[in-house]
Formats: sequence, C-alpha cells, structure tokens
Amino acid sequence: MSRIKGPDIEKVKLIREVLSKNPKGLWVREIARKAGLDKSTVSRYLAEYMQGDIGDAYPKVKGNLIRVVKLKRK
Repeated sequence: MSRIKGPDIEKVKLIREVLSKNPKGLWVREIARKAGLDKSTVSRYLAEYMQGDIGDAYPKVKGNLIRVVKLKRK
C-alpha cells in the first residue's frame, strides 16, 4: 500500500510548531533537528507546501545555504 501523494499533514504541523516557537527564524537545518525530520524533507516542504506561510528573515546566499526561515505574520 503506497502513501497518498501530497504533504504529510503531521510534518507540516511539526515544522509550523517549531517555527512558531522561534519567531526570529531558524536555519533549515535547525528546523529539521528540532522537528526530528531530515533537512531535505524540511526544505522540500517549505518550498512546495508552505510557501505562503513562510518568509525569509535573512536573504538567501548561494541557494539555501544561509537561509533563515520564519512564519509570516498574519
């Protein structure tokens, strides 16, 4: 039995929870560590499923190497 395509809602919740507890933002690696997820998974979820919910605290430098991500204020 294969998994349904699309985001795993639990992973989205974990990432959102980590970001909400760190309003100044975190590096993708730190988000992954605190959420207990792989950094490539976190990067993919941020890019594909959570674009409207996140903002960069610091601009990207050479891709995503120095990228601090935070939740957008609503």
